[in-house]
Amino acid sequence: MFRIVVCDDELLYLERLQTFLLRYAKKNGLDFELLPFTSADQLLVRYPDNVDLLFLDIAMPGVDGMAAAKEIRKYDTSVCIIFITTMYQYAIEGYAVRAFGFIKKPIREAELQHELTCALSAIEDKRAKEHVISIRCAGELHRIPISHISYCEVRNHQILVHTDSDVYQTRMSITEFEEKLAPLGFFRCHSSFLVNGDYIKRIGVTELELRDGSLVPISQRRRKDFLSEISEYLGGKI
Repeated sequence: MFRIVVCDDELLYLERLQTFLLRYAKKNGLDFELLPFTSADQLLVRYPDNVDLLFLDIAMPGVDGMAAAKEIRKYDTSVCIIFITTMYQYAIEGYAVRAFGFIKKPIREAELQHELTCALSAIEDKRAKEHVISIRCAGELHRIPISHISYCEVRNHQILVHTDSDVYQTRMSITEFEEKLAPLGFFRCHSSFLVNGDYIKRIGVTELELRDGSLVPISQRRRKDFLSEISEYLGGKI
């Protein structure tokens, strides 16, 4: 299943794009969950979790698509972005947000199919290379995709691994987790907490807010190194 966001203020194009996508899905035996938005402002306020692909109009009232993409990249570094535009002059600016491609208005189904095929292939390749971690919990072995883990914490001499849908408890130490996960975009913000950089929504003075609303503390002793590491990971200054 692919979770696809479509954002365009022109209802004609929004509906046409959804029609093309559903026709592509039916033709190729795929399952698409389509999430339509009519403004970038609305999208930023209600940005969904676990989006695979984002079709984003550039020229919109209020926050335009390029500005929205820059904001989205602060907390979603993995979504595949395809811009919808009347002019390709935005292509160079699109590199700053790692745009996958551009579709020119008026949307032609053949062009959409080509971009979509390439994008889905890239997404599936990424899924195939997905890292997993194995942990033993209550006598059972669980294999958890790294991208599903939001953070880990020490509690009562055990590690709680928080994921999108569950919490796993294991006796592995936080140091062991850090050794495994640090090369994969996880950061030690506190002696008892390890957080997935892709889940960070806001960095405050004493705590982090994650995409699901969870709050994770930042220790003063680790704050400077943490900010430096996460800034380098996200490719910008905090």
